[in-house]
Amino acid sequence: MDAALRPQWLPSRPDASGLALAFGIGIVSVGLARALPSSPFVSDVMIALLLGAIVVNTPIGRTFGLGSVGKEREPDRYAAGLRFVGKWVLRLAIIFMGMKVQTSFFGRSELTMIFGVAACSLPSAFFVAHVTGALLGVRRPLVDLLAGGTMICGASAVNAIAPVVGAHRDEQGVAIAVMFLFSVVAMISFRAMALLLGIDPEHAGLWSGLAVNDLSSAIAVGTQMGGDGGIGGVMAAASKSARILLLAPVLVAFALARRQGPVDKKVAAREGLGARIVEALPGFLLGYVGLAIVRALGDRVFGDSAAWHRVLAGDRLAVDLLMAAVSAGIGLHLSLRTILGSSARAVAVGGTASVWTALLTLAMIATASRGATSVAAGIGITGVVVTFFVHRAVTRDEARLAIIRRHFERGELVTLAEAKSLLDAFEREGPLEDAFLRRLLEQLSPSIGELIPARTSPLPHGEGCRWVTYWEGKSGWALVAIVREPGSMTPIHAHPHRLLGKAIEGTLEEMRFREIAGGSVELVSREVLGHEELVETDGLNTLHVVRAYGASPAIDLQMRGPESGKPGRRLQLRTPTELTTLAIGAHLAVLEEIDDRPGHGGEGASVGRVA
Repeated sequence: MDAALRPQWLPSRPDASGLALAFGIGIVSVGLARALPSSPFVSDVMIALLLGAIVVNTPIGRTFGLGSVGKEREPDRYAAGLRFVGKWVLRLAIIFMGMKVQTSFFGRSELTMIFGVAACSLPSAFFVAHVTGALLGVRRPLVDLLAGGTMICGASAVNAIAPVVGAHRDEQGVAIAVMFLFSVVAMISFRAMALLLGIDPEHAGLWSGLAVNDLSSAIAVGTQMGGDGGIGGVMAAASKSARILLLAPVLVAFALARRQGPVDKKVAAREGLGARIVEALPGFLLGYVGLAIVRALGDRVFGDSAAWHRVLAGDRLAVDLLMAAVSAGIGLHLSLRTILGSSARAVAVGGTASVWTALLTLAMIATASRGATSVAAGIGITGVVVTFFVHRAVTRDEARLAIIRRHFERGELVTLAEAKSLLDAFEREGPLEDAFLRRLLEQLSPSIGELIPARTSPLPHGEGCRWVTYWEGKSGWALVAIVREPGSMTPIHAHPHRLLGKAIEGTLEEMRFREIAGGSVELVSREVLGHEELVETDGLNTLHVVRAYGASPAIDLQMRGPESGKPGRRLQLRTPTELTTLAIGAHLAVLEEIDDRPGHGGEGASVGRVA
């Protein structure tokens, strides 16, 4: 298949090594989890995460040819495949999760209580997590993962939410570990609390499903509650399934609140809520909901048939293998410094959200079990209202920006969304200095999903290239991402603006030329650019060619400066010449013309905005 036409969700040959490594660790993890004695303390996801981290942080990694942990694992041979696992294998796993939503448990009274309690506990857990995160200076994407995992279903929700909120893979790993920790705490403490308050097994089971984040742990805690016919475990499974069902609306809410990619604010202002929901809706969510519907219909039509149970067992195995591979990929991006540096604050955020969720749901269920449903509703509504107003007071835009600035000043990585906030803030304070722009580019590391608009952009930049403008300031500076297909090459050209850029995926080769008399140019340098190496051009004075070098696509991020007021320059060769083998010092006869490619004719970066 032509690389330029290949859908992003189809793996290519360069992806093979990373896919094999992640799935190899994932298969071993699932096998170990099934071979060990059954226990809610043992999770294939956690085993895969730990194995991946062990491989990359020990000499084992060198045996596999893994480089040191860095942005996106570049430039080793596993980078492309591990990116594919983190993007597309993850989405496939979430789709298959839809078949795990079991609605056959639900009765009218149970549904009323489950969704009534969840309607209060979920948003208030989000508010509490973000208040704690703001006070502790934790990045918002990590707080989103911790909040989402606490609200819905632990590690599965963390992985599902990560591509929507702009998280990094190391943050996924930390959030999964925190979810596991508080599942263990729940298994140790919940039964004693239920006995102390005298809650019957049925309601104690409902509480377990509504307050424990991991599915197996929630059912294990519910089973501890006992009751006739194991009612505690049954009700835990019912309420937990209802929470898993709520993953769909929660993902939509996160997608709207954390909308990724370039957005034209004027266009967005004209859109209605429906259009915004459709645009922000993660595509994989449709598959999740579709399979949830298939599960509900299948349970009703096929019931206890052996064939249907084999289908469900196959789906569970597929989800386990896919999620284990995803977790292995996350582990392979975890450095010990990252784990140790962010874990304490992440534990505090996750712990506060988990304790709040447990206490609020316990208060509501204990009160409702005694017949005081209106009091239970009042407790829940009060919890939501109070946490909402505290959240509004603590997490204002100024507070979020202050957290981003502190992380930036400490030299930590920033996402595209955070880079846009920093650019807006620094531009308001005065001219954008070169030192700031260089430092921003050096620390810029797009999060999961942020580059999809560039990968799928319809905007041509040249043969085999496409591009998107992520930010454009009033000063004329703009932040742009360019995706180049393998082997694609620009003409000899000079930009009508200054340029600072770096390659973040794949490999780029740059050739530079100087003008000589008689309508000719001389090749003065040829360089294969290092990963993350900053490159600068001086507008119309810098004639160069850029080529995607190797078998993988390449992506570069660019800060392009104010337009000079003139169109760009493009040089056509008078005689066909193979530039890839041209020797340094060679002369070429050229014919100059105006560069009419989008974004090069002096019209600015605004043409790179996708409405």
